[in-house]
Amino acid sequence: MAGAWPSHALSSSRAGLAELRKEVDSLDSDTSPETDQAMARFLVLRACGHVEFTFDESFCAFAESKSSPSVASYVRTQFFRGANPSAARIGETLRKLDPSRADKFEDFINEDDQRLKRELDFMVNRRNKIAHGQSETVRRRKALDLADVSAEIADWVVTSLDPRT
Repeated sequence: MAGAWPSHALSSSRAGLAELRKEVDSLDSDTSPETDQAMARFLVLRACGHVEFTFDESFCAFAESKSSPSVASYVRTQFFRGANPSAARIGETLRKLDPSRADKFEDFINEDDQRLKRELDFMVNRRNKIAHGQSETVRRRKALDLADVSAEIADWVVTSLDPRT
């Protein structure tokens, strides 16, 4: 695969998440509770979407670099369907590609008493509740923490699925 890695689309997603995180973090103390909550919810949705997009795009780019055009085309049809980026889904999908890569992912998310796994699963759960109107409560601090988790996981994915390797 020719070109820079991460791709422009992946870099833009990462930059957009960082920009939104900064905006949420810098909300004035006199911001209305409704605006604070709305921004926190949006950050959670965006953080979850960043993991989802980064995994799908990185997996497809990796597959495209290692396979024939017809196989790469088939792989791409299996992604970008709005599947939640749960730890289980990422691990299972990586296992189809390469069991050792899946093992490394599981080791990564299970470090520090499963901190990243717990936070990713919470993020996906909260995203679903927000998106389906079941719960709209998320504190600003938690949203900021989840954005950091999103970036950490997505950065691992980008490095692990670098199509140039």
